Amino acid sequence: MVQPQRHGQIDAHLGFLQLYHRYHVEFLIPWNLCTHKERKSSVPAIVAGTHNPNCHIVDLISEKESLKLKIELLAYKEKILKEEVQILCCKSGSPLKIQLNSRVLGQDKGRPLLRNGIRSVGVEQSNEDEVLGTKLRASLSMQSKQSF
Repeated sequence: MVQPQRHGQIDAHLGFLQLYHRYHVEFLIPWNLCTHKERKSSVPAIVAGTHNPNCHIVDLISEKESLKLKIELLAYKEKILKEEVQILCCKSGSPLKIQLNSRVLGQDKGRPLLRNGIRSVGVEQSNEDEVLGTKLRASLSMQSKQSF
């Protein structure tokens, strides 16, 4: 699932996900503590980059020689979905980029078997459903007014 790429980048392949579902993704990445000039270890990791509502880090837990990440991801579009999060060892360090890759199945295209470390935590309503619901309510209210 997790594949180190060139220096400073890791790819995480999540497999198949379902459209408009929100997921928690947990995995381990190799990680060493930052050591500063004063020989003091710093906080194990800092979330970097801008906040993305479709993909963001929920939790960082330092383990022996690795870092456990918990990421919340929304599968908001069909086909190939690529999202990126970044972490730093300290404010002066260069970011480690973690790219999440998945294949998103559309509605009524089946239910994917989720890999270990991935679980569905909710379903978002699509814009199409909101538009159809509004049109349906308007149509029903027009019919009820006409029946009086």
